Amino acid sequence: MKPVTFPVTRKPYEELAAAKLAERDERIPKEWKIEFNPEPANLLSLARDCGLLTEQEFEITENYDSVGLLQEIFTGNYSAIEVTTAFCKRSAIAQQALNCLTEIFYDKALERAKWLDDEFKRTGKPVGPLHGLPICLKDSVNVKGYDSVVGIAAYAFQPEKENSVIVDLLEQLGAIIYVKTNVPQSMMVPDTDNNVFGVTRNPIHKEITASGSSGGLAALIKFRGALCGIGTDVGGSIRVPAYTHGIYAIKPSSGRLPYHNMKGYLEPGAETVGVLCVNAPMAVSYRDCELIMRVIADAEPWLYDPSCQYLPWIKPAPLGRPLALGIIRSDTENQTLPPVARVLNETVDKLKTSGVDIVELELYKAEEISDNAVDFFTVDGGDFLVSQCEITGEPLTKTVQNGGMYPCDKKGISEFHAYSSVRAELQRDWLKYWENTKFKTKSGKPVDAILAPIQAFTPRPDGFLIRSHFSRTFNLLDYPGIIFPAGKVDFAKDDIDLGEPISPMDARSLSTWDKSVRYRLADFPIGLHLIGQRQMEPKLFQSMDEISKILGTTQ
Repeated sequence: MKPVTFPVTRKPYEELAAAKLAERDERIPKEWKIEFNPEPANLLSLARDCGLLTEQEFEITENYDSVGLLQEIFTGNYSAIEVTTAFCKRSAIAQQALNCLTEIFYDKALERAKWLDDEFKRTGKPVGPLHGLPICLKDSVNVKGYDSVVGIAAYAFQPEKENSVIVDLLEQLGAIIYVKTNVPQSMMVPDTDNNVFGVTRNPIHKEITASGSSGGLAALIKFRGALCGIGTDVGGSIRVPAYTHGIYAIKPSSGRLPYHNMKGYLEPGAETVGVLCVNAPMAVSYRDCELIMRVIADAEPWLYDPSCQYLPWIKPAPLGRPLALGIIRSDTENQTLPPVARVLNETVDKLKTSGVDIVELELYKAEEISDNAVDFFTVDGGDFLVSQCEITGEPLTKTVQNGGMYPCDKKGISEFHAYSSVRAELQRDWLKYWENTKFKTKSGKPVDAILAPIQAFTPRPDGFLIRSHFSRTFNLLDYPGIIFPAGKVDFAKDDIDLGEPISPMDARSLSTWDKSVRYRLADFPIGLHLIGQRQMEPKLFQSMDEISKILGTTQ
């Protein structure tokens, strides 16, 4: 059997980019075009200020999470058409302000919404648990009849012939697909920028990165042009953008959500080995993330996708004892910047006061794990990415060039096997490390979850790349992780200078907290990372429920 290859367009990349931008612009109805001042640092008020949305449309998009909005749809307070129109319009505003969309299919979405309404009237029942809920997608999720450019010009005007399996399942469950969102070239750098669609802006502050690679998705959801969406994560690509926008996300373990027929920057088949990329929900609430995970599991995705394992969503029994959390404070390479350290400390103090059993841990073997992950990420030397760019004369973006990963030396099959052997040993070491936490807990049982930052630093400037071991560690281990907002920058408490850098990377991190630039982070959200053991997502949400009750958040 011959390997699958991606169809390509052999025209100059500049011509393809111009045509794609024109196509996207034409898909926004003229009556939805707005005029606005792009200069303000924060654009979160634009949805109301621009005057495009009716009061009802603003209410629909502003006042609910997905769980709450579905309740309104199921009781007949809102129709699928009303909800879909509202989110199509708000996403159009987001695109004009943030440059966050790649593909737009409003007509298709509204047609499906009408069908769902007709079915609801005919049967008196919703089509599925996601009936009438608009869900946005990262550009790498294939939708039949539309491009998956994934930041590479050669893939423009090559519409996909079939949906990714996760799209089929979402539609089976009643969801409405209406837009796809921007990614970086290569999808392996933490800024959303490419030569086709350009840079996506963070709506909280224009000088702070939208991050990546699911940056377009995060910007759209923060702007509430969507309540939830599907992104991907292989090194932090869903969790870091959620962090930089103050929203929620979960990276599941591999085999939990369907990943078949996705589009990537690697040659076809590479995504099935090494550190596995996973589909992952991002949303305005953690209960939305749980909803998406649970209803897809209930749809038995293992019957449709060979990458899925048999993992029914089994609600864990009550703990019957206080929650036990391991706390990791340092990534070993960077000092944890004041707002991140303070938010973690304050959260831990609240949890401890409420009876949570707190155990101090380290990011065990962090550097070895990070090195092993990079070995997998660079195994082809960047050859496939470069070859696809060369088709159209497209250069590597500055973000890719500055990312320090591609191009590089190509590895052989023996080296790949060696990396796999090292990974297996590291995963085994961490199983033992987690199990041995039972000697530190009051119950004599291992910790239920681990709480840590997702990055040692605050959301950083666009184009200024810094590495932190906190994210990719748990990709290599294949552990699930939830990102949740836990506080915000407070200069009354955080206006602190740290000492000398402990590493070259730490020097870069500290420079983003210099007195001359830290002002732009005033009131910026700070999130934390809750980590569970492999394929134990229901138990991880159980821990998140306990933490949420203590912190006084319902979402």
